[in-house]
Amino acid sequence: MSFFKKLFSKDEAAKTAAGPKVKSPKLLRKERNQGNTYEVYKGDDVESAKEFLMGRRVDEAQYYIVVETPEGNWGMDVKGLYLERLAAFQKDLGSAQVDGRTCAMPDMFGLQMAARGINDNFVVKVECGKCQHQWPDALRYQNKTIVRCPKCKTLNKIDSEQFRVVLV
Repeated sequence: MSFFKKLFSKDEAAKTAAGPKVKSPKLLRKERNQGNTYEVYKGDDVESAKEFLMGRRVDEAQYYIVVETPEGNWGMDVKGLYLERLAAFQKDLGSAQVDGRTCAMPDMFGLQMAARGINDNFVVKVECGKCQHQWPDALRYQNKTIVRCPKCKTLNKIDSEQFRVVLV
């Protein structure tokens, strides 16, 4: 079972299933490129993309499932859930309406990739400072990031300075 599937309980999955039905992303293409395989989908929004991806399982290295959304491309690979790159609004700290918080440990692989500067983010479970809803989102390493609560739409400023990777 992947890190992110363990992170979210069956109760949370049941709440999500009981909510309004979201459109599943639609397959655009499946392609091979330099030994990598990509399933590329088009999604209407970030939350339905993440929900779709967390229901998928990737067992092969170099196999990527990507959902393109208006706010960025989310993906799943053998290491877990990821965001290709942060959206511009996520770096606009002045837009924050409340302070949110992280509420779990991130996946170490994603954290290490962000610490090395290979990715501009890592994924961790966060909590809204207004409604206390929890969801996985992408944060900048050792910095503040804006994330939008999928439940109440409030813009949360989340600080990730407590996560440190010692690079050798």
